[in-house]
Amino acid sequence: MRGSPEERAAVRRSFYKMNKKEKFEYILTYYKLPIFTAFVVLAVGISSLVHTLTRKEPVLYTGYVNTVFGEDMTQKLTDDFLNDIGLNMKKNEILVYKDLYIDEDASIADHQYVYASKMKILGAINAKQMDIVLMNDNAYSQMSSSGLLMDMNTVLKNDAQLYEDLSPYLTEGTVILEDNSIEFKLNEADTYEAVTEQQLNAVDVSEFPVFRNAGIDGNLYIGVIGNTPRVEKVRAFLAYLLNVK
Repeated sequence: MRGSPEERAAVRRSFYKMNKKEKFEYILTYYKLPIFTAFVVLAVGISSLVHTLTRKEPVLYTGYVNTVFGEDMTQKLTDDFLNDIGLNMKKNEILVYKDLYIDEDASIADHQYVYASKMKILGAINAKQMDIVLMNDNAYSQMSSSGLLMDMNTVLKNDAQLYEDLSPYLTEGTVILEDNSIEFKLNEADTYEAVTEQQLNAVDVSEFPVFRNAGIDGNLYIGVIGNTPRVEKVRAFLAYLLNVK
């Protein structure tokens, strides 16, 4: 409170003479803004501290594309994996993107959902927050042709034993290197033409023990996103899937 020393002394004497109710009303009247500001700062500080103490570190980012898993299977693909590699589940997590659906021949009713899924997938990839995708045949074909999947030779090049163990399940997909799809859609080209190549860019995990009774129709593939910075954890995840039931 501003004023001369005499004025401040007079205010203090008056304050000391007040009863509790009068003191409370006085403080609210003259110090409401500082008290409110201090309360906001304290609340923000506590919230930040709680967030820091409870925040989990993502170990892997996975996506379920055109594939749905129940709670038991999801637990095997997340918490059980963390436990298997000796990581504390209170401080670490596998972040899962569920309910992703892509289909080049989607109906008008599904078009908006497909578009939203594609944007979510591309956004996560650009942010380097998608490492592994579990997908059906349709999704694999699209992910492969778009060049989004890493060559498994690159993924496994530093682990000869894992490469040998996975060799029977490695799958070739078609990758489009260049095409005239834009011109074809705009009727500027009579026929669609593309330059493609085959790459070992997925693992067919349909017959892995963990997935045999998962109620999955058709084949199930795991692909590794091309720009993942967590290749070591990806290899650990693949090795885990080979042995878990």
